[in-house]
Amino acid sequence: MFAGSNEIPYTVHTHPKVCTIDDAERLVPHLTHNLIKTVVFRIKDSHWILAAVNGHARINYKLLARAFGVNRKLIRAVSPDTVEEQLGFEIGGTGPFPIMDTVKIVVDESLSGVGSIFCGSGNNTVTIEMDITDLIRLISPIITKITKD
Repeated sequence: MFAGSNEIPYTVHTHPKVCTIDDAERLVPHLTHNLIKTVVFRIKDSHWILAAVNGHARINYKLLARAFGVNRKLIRAVSPDTVEEQLGFEIGGTGPFPIMDTVKIVVDESLSGVGSIFCGSGNNTVTIEMDITDLIRLISPIITKITKD
């Protein structure tokens, strides 16, 4: 399949509902190699951030704030319910796709060059598989270190 007019190849995988990395490892382990977790943040009184990292990585808020040139105190984590209500991503299905102008994307630099990745589609029963270079070309993210060591 191809993503939009850019003709970027991708594969859609349907599966049982997954809400966490642990669910994915238990229910669809074949989709967890190079699994990208997308975590949602909000810059106070500004835009949404979709932060894409390796499935088990933890985000460093200071580095995340630096990527957007704001004070760490302005970065807020967003509850799964708010993500679903405001952005339409189901819990466990958040993907690194800028669904509106106020959504900015950042990809942890450790993902560059990993090859084929799996990421959320917006639906927690559908996972997208594509090459990381194609994803980066499609979403035009900031690429920088945002994870804890």
